[in-house]
Amino acid sequence: MPENKDISTRNLPISLQGIETILLYLYQKENIPLSMRNISDQTGMSMRVVKNVLLQLEKFNQVERILEKNNVLPKWKITKFGRRVVKEANFEESIRYLSREEELLSGYEVQDNPEDIRKKIEETQEIIVSDLNVVQVDLSKILGFVLNLNDPQFENVISFAIKRIKFLSQKISNLQTDPSITFSLKKVGEKQKKLNKSQLKRLLAEISFFDSLILNETRRIADNVQEFAQHIENQEISNALLIASDLRDEIRILSTLFYQRNLLDENKHVLNEDAIESLINNKFGPEILEGILKTPLSQQNLLKTLEDCVIKFIARINKGDTKFADHNIELTESIPIYMLFQLILDEEPQLQFSMQQLEEVLNSLANNGYIPGVKIIQGEDDDFLKVVQLKAHDISRDESKLISVALKLQNFTLADVIKETGWLSEKTVDLLNNLTNLGILNYSKSFLHGEQWYIISENLERKKNQ
Repeated sequence: MPENKDISTRNLPISLQGIETILLYLYQKENIPLSMRNISDQTGMSMRVVKNVLLQLEKFNQVERILEKNNVLPKWKITKFGRRVVKEANFEESIRYLSREEELLSGYEVQDNPEDIRKKIEETQEIIVSDLNVVQVDLSKILGFVLNLNDPQFENVISFAIKRIKFLSQKISNLQTDPSITFSLKKVGEKQKKLNKSQLKRLLAEISFFDSLILNETRRIADNVQEFAQHIENQEISNALLIASDLRDEIRILSTLFYQRNLLDENKHVLNEDAIESLINNKFGPEILEGILKTPLSQQNLLKTLEDCVIKFIARINKGDTKFADHNIELTESIPIYMLFQLILDEEPQLQFSMQQLEEVLNSLANNGYIPGVKIIQGEDDDFLKVVQLKAHDISRDESKLISVALKLQNFTLADVIKETGWLSEKTVDLLNNLTNLGILNYSKSFLHGEQWYIISENLERKKNQ
């Protein structure tokens, strides 16, 4: 509740003092059904108070329960009457939209006793894994609906989300919740080290802090998935595509937080001494997240980091190590520049760079002989495809023609290509396989739509989102 409570608010029973806050929060979330836990976490009120307030608002017909398929517990959303009450009472003026930083920091408080912090870490990590598993199941259900849309690029984004969420869930479940256990292990003849109480508390506070960030980000993703499912159910495909893009960004933030949480041990801290001290005293603000969500790099260091990423990919291709444990695409000798851009953002989510900066790096690598370069293949009208060749391969005239057809159709079958080109089936299959093996085309096979190919380029993505 706001600090400046009026007299009428102060005279309400404690259990009902959150009416305005909860109604405003549901108003802010518009038509998205929210769980009682979500409302409790985001408003800072206990589950008991939230339950009492919701039941009271339900009597007034200002909120309603929504029972979603396969869910036992109901979710809640504001009714039309509830929205009218908010507007007529001028509550809108007091609505305060939380920034991402404020939302990630909400609910964190460190305990005085290291043992209490340790227990909190264990509880939080169990909740994170449980929530991520629910997100994975929800995404798998959504994938079934997406398959009906016959949009392989759309399927690709959801498939990536499912695989990355599953990967992170497994990794988080294996995180060490008590660093002092491993720290107490020693080699034969080595003097055993020991963390003093202050050092242990500082380390546990930082671990607890990152766990809290991960939990809040997981819940942001869960909300995102619910909104996405709602758009799919309502057949609002253009809105669903935008949410899918947001979902990918949220998963990148979750990945960033996990990678930094995974670094923490007795010898390694992510936060500086002053930031850790502010955690222990529970006196911190959004500035504590500076450098956590995005790594600040100078132009020179950023370009060098991007170079190292591309060279690392080349080394993996040379070793035949082309598959990722946390991604659904495979490294190939050629790759559309837009796909490479997305891949680097997925694998190095803390970086902040543009397509132009990536192209500058690729041209530099080509000039220095690391890669053959970037090849531009022109299609019809204004369509074109920029392909990064990590290994040399001459694009034949027929392959260029097939790419032009792919840019025009975006996703297509063997019959579609034969109809456009007049080629024989055997020749068409060979060309499709060649370009797929190179990584320029992507292959998809489903029970509903059979064998299809599709192409991803910045140009096509821009048109789709217009």
